[in-house]
Amino acid sequence: MKKYDAQSIRNLCFVSHGGVGKTSLAEALCFTTKGFPRLGKTANGTSTFDHRADEKERRMTISMHPGFCEWKETKINFLDTPGFLDLAGDIHAAVRVVESAVVLVDAASGIQVGTECALRIVSGANLPHLFLINGLDKDGADFEAALSALKEQFKTAIAPVHLPIGKGAGFKGIVDLITLEAFEYAREGSGIGQKIEVPAGLADSIKTHRLALMESVAETDETLMNAYFDKGELSVDELRQGLAAGLARNSLYPVLCASAALNMGTDLLLDAMVQFSPPAASRKEIQALEGQAQKPVACSPAAPMTALVFKTISEEHIGEFNLVRVFSGRLALGTEVQNNTRNISEKPMNLYLLRGHDRTEAGELVAGDIGALLKLKGTHTSDTLADRGQNLLLPPIAFPEPLVSIAIHPKTKGDEDKIGLGLAKLREEDPSFTFKYHPDIRQELISAMGDVHIDMVLDNLKSRFKVEVDRTPPRISYRETVTRSVQYVEYAHKKQTGGAGQYAKVAIDLEPLPRGSGYEFVDKIVGGVIDQPFRPAVDKGARAKMETGILAGYPIVDVRVLLVDGKTHPVDSKDIAFQIAGREVFKLAFEKAGPILLEPIVDLRVTVPDKNTGDVMGDLSSRRGKISGMEPGVSYQTIVAKVPEAEIQNYSQALRSITQGRGFYTKSFSHYDPVPHELARKIIEASKKELKEETE
Repeated sequence: MKKYDAQSIRNLCFVSHGGVGKTSLAEALCFTTKGFPRLGKTANGTSTFDHRADEKERRMTISMHPGFCEWKETKINFLDTPGFLDLAGDIHAAVRVVESAVVLVDAASGIQVGTECALRIVSGANLPHLFLINGLDKDGADFEAALSALKEQFKTAIAPVHLPIGKGAGFKGIVDLITLEAFEYAREGSGIGQKIEVPAGLADSIKTHRLALMESVAETDETLMNAYFDKGELSVDELRQGLAAGLARNSLYPVLCASAALNMGTDLLLDAMVQFSPPAASRKEIQALEGQAQKPVACSPAAPMTALVFKTISEEHIGEFNLVRVFSGRLALGTEVQNNTRNISEKPMNLYLLRGHDRTEAGELVAGDIGALLKLKGTHTSDTLADRGQNLLLPPIAFPEPLVSIAIHPKTKGDEDKIGLGLAKLREEDPSFTFKYHPDIRQELISAMGDVHIDMVLDNLKSRFKVEVDRTPPRISYRETVTRSVQYVEYAHKKQTGGAGQYAKVAIDLEPLPRGSGYEFVDKIVGGVIDQPFRPAVDKGARAKMETGILAGYPIVDVRVLLVDGKTHPVDSKDIAFQIAGREVFKLAFEKAGPILLEPIVDLRVTVPDKNTGDVMGDLSSRRGKISGMEPGVSYQTIVAKVPEAEIQNYSQALRSITQGRGFYTKSFSHYDPVPHELARKIIEASKKELKEETE
């Protein structure tokens, strides 16, 4: 295919609520530009993008899929992202490597929950974006209502560029408000509109919306404002230049319309991408790390090569594709490069441009372009590739923290290794979930963005790696500590077996430390009542007991052990004897020092619509939460609270129910607090019973 420089490349991602038509749009773009011979459909399983078995079964996009097309001497790279909230990790990856986004809004349903969430990610990345009101052929489609909803949120920054001709079954074309031209489309046709006379019945609506467009454009630039005041209108060129400049500054949001499923309006969207979306060359210098210093990386083919791997895709019978965005230089086939993240060398021998599961061979990728490398040895998502001798590291992708966890156990004994290998492979494709063995609760945990996300991970584990697991709620990572000091607690260890014996006598003081201090051992032996080589063994024994716990089997924290006295035997004293004595004397002292159970407290930030604030605060209070503040937003409130972790294990489902899916939250560990007495008693009893069952 033709070679393009960064000025002629557009990189965009498609984001929205699930089912609004992102994948249909990807299919339509490729068909209209003659990249595909037919118009694929998600509904009947013929989509080139949603091609995975689980995507066909669920009829939804589960993983980001790249595509590209050529239009009017421009290469357009696009990333089709999942619309389901649990899979938003791919949107975080996509916004790192594109210059703009297309936010799809359903013409019948308006701005939905998933679209709101995607918009937060796009806006948080300060990424320019345009809106596409899609599905104008649907029953109940209402362009004016969807446009009003956008204006309510974004005010005059919303700039309508299109006006539909008809709606629902009567939708047949689009008026371009910039050129005042009208186009009619065949349903499921070529995607190229036929120019027609502007319908007379739309004259008033066209006048109103074009005036709103000119005012929105003029408000973003003083020169355009003066021109508008002088002439009373803006020319076609001024409108186009103003829209492009306003979009690039993220101060103006063009609004277009289409029916992606029927391939109507695709050509006008392609025109808008070329005319308004910032080119790859406009990318501001990104900051890379060279050692401890920051170094700017410019989008230039003449600079040394740096590229970021932003997604790993596993294809059955083919291998792993690493999707890369080249930020500078040239990534050429067969040229050795460095993976600076993992300190290994790679030699790309297979370089492709992907359209869903279709691939086109490429000789190189230049600065600003996106492509895929096949079968690299050890390269994964968020890794930096660079020319040899260039020790640059691009910032890794910041994926959201997982919110929901489950404990897993193999259904078949001996499958532990298969589970670990399978999950490691899946996590290379989807870094937004984690898995880890937690020794303090003795469980392997999978943590993901939601319940459906976990279901998808386990379904893939079963279908692709032929291993099944049982799932249980995770234990809470409690801690044990003491509330008061005790002095001179002693213990003597004696053992005679006929041969060499064991003897150790120790006395300790035990003191509580401030929360979060950990553990401290103080040797206060005066004289030589305990030989110096044996004293560290007392510390080792105490530490061993702290790891296994005493009250309920949880680690002990925030205590100081002071070794104050003891006795040795000239023959029978040994290191192991003082370890045992240290362990047992610590247990005796701990039981006398007012032991309590501590529970983890998390900082919770819950963002909900205004109307749900009271219900959510009431629910948090019922979970022993302490509200510490409120942060107002546009039609949303963020509730800040500290809540026991044990009370929010099912919070994702509860919040979804209270807010009809419109609420979202983040959490992070805050501190440990004492568990209320009655609750602690139940936890201790249950834990002792569980430990007994595990050892039987």
